[in-house]
Parts: sequence; C-alpha cells; structure tokens
Amino acid sequence: MQSFSYRNIKWKLKQYRDKFQGLDFLSVIEPEEVGLDPNLASHSSPSGNKFLENVLNDLNITSKDTIIDIGCGKGSAMRTMLKYDFGKVDGIELSEKIANIATNNFRKLNSNNAKIFCSDAALFTGYDVYNMIYFYNPFLAVVMKGVVDKLTESVKRADRELTIIYNNAACHDLIINTGNFIQIGSYPDQWKNGMFVYSNRSLPNSRLAVKKLHH
Repeated sequence: MQSFSYRNIKWKLKQYRDKFQGLDFLSVIEPEEVGLDPNLASHSSPSGNKFLENVLNDLNITSKDTIIDIGCGKGSAMRTMLKYDFGKVDGIELSEKIANIATNNFRKLNSNNAKIFCSDAALFTGYDVYNMIYFYNPFLAVVMKGVVDKLTESVKRADRELTIIYNNAACHDLIINTGNFIQIGSYPDQWKNGMFVYSNRSLPNSRLAVKKLHH
C-alpha cells in the first residue's frame, strides 16, 4: 500500500509540474471524448517512463536512427525518446484535438526535433524514412492489420532493418503471423503487460544482437 501511495504521489507531482509549465502529457482521454470509435481506437494515455528507457538503452540509438510513435497521443513516449540521439522523433495521431495538444506540448518544450502528423496510421504514406516504430496498444486488430501491411510494404520498398517496439502487445499474434517480423526481445512495462521488440531481421543480424550476445 505504501508503494502504491508513493507512486500516486510521484504521479501527482509530475502532473503539477507539467501544469505549471503549460504542458499536458499525462491526462487520459477516452476515444469517445474526441469522437473516435472505441471499437477501433484505444484510450490515449502516457507511456514515457523508465520502462521505455530500458528498451531504448539496449537499442544503441544514434543520430542516424529515426522513430515514429504510431498513435502517439499527447506525446509522452516521444518526450522520452527525445532524451536519445535520434535524428527524428515523430508521431501519428488520428484525433485532431489530441494531435494539437501534442504539438503544443513540444512547442512549449522548444523541441524542434519532434513532429506530429494528424493522420490515419493505416493510410499514412511516410513510413519509409523511419527505421524504428513504437506502439502503445493504440488500436484494435482490425486497424493494426492495415498498419502492419503498410510497414511490410515499406521494408520491401526501402530495404532496411525495421525495429518495432510494442508496449502492451495486444496484437502480438497478428504481427508474428505475417511472417515478416519476428520477436527479438521482451521487456517488463509499468502495468506488467510486457513490451516486445520485433524486427524484420533475425536476432543475430538485428540491432539487439550485440546486447543479447553479451548475456
């Protein structure tokens, strides 16, 4: 109980700090509040934390790496990603209202390395410039299939290793069953749902290889 209370206190302090700076990364928005179909979209909630950092620490990030958060919400995970040496940190958000909140957050932080696209992720045509993808369970399987199909087309068109970080991997089987991506890593997350890392390369040929081979 004490641990739970301590976490709540820390969370409240983060909210107050953000509010003082005019930021809104942490509040949760249900899909119905912004006119999205709850049968397709999940709620918007933050996932930028030490658990995401644990994954990124293993991926040997350099300025040549680019990442896009699909279903980025208000940009909490992107805020964490900006601590690393990414050449580009972008996000896709379907809700215009939420996308505007995210854009305002990064404007307040003077983050010139972050861009928000207000778009349907299954229709987005700009995936070729990214070599890393992040999901925090943003939508249901019917939408995820279209997005994974887009990613598959992208790596066939622009040959590269594409690393996918999937926090709360509700559509894990769908990704694996495509036959184009394999799971190369598994990490804990805040809610004990787990974070999986996938690649279109086998583990020995992936960016996790050096880290894994030292274990």
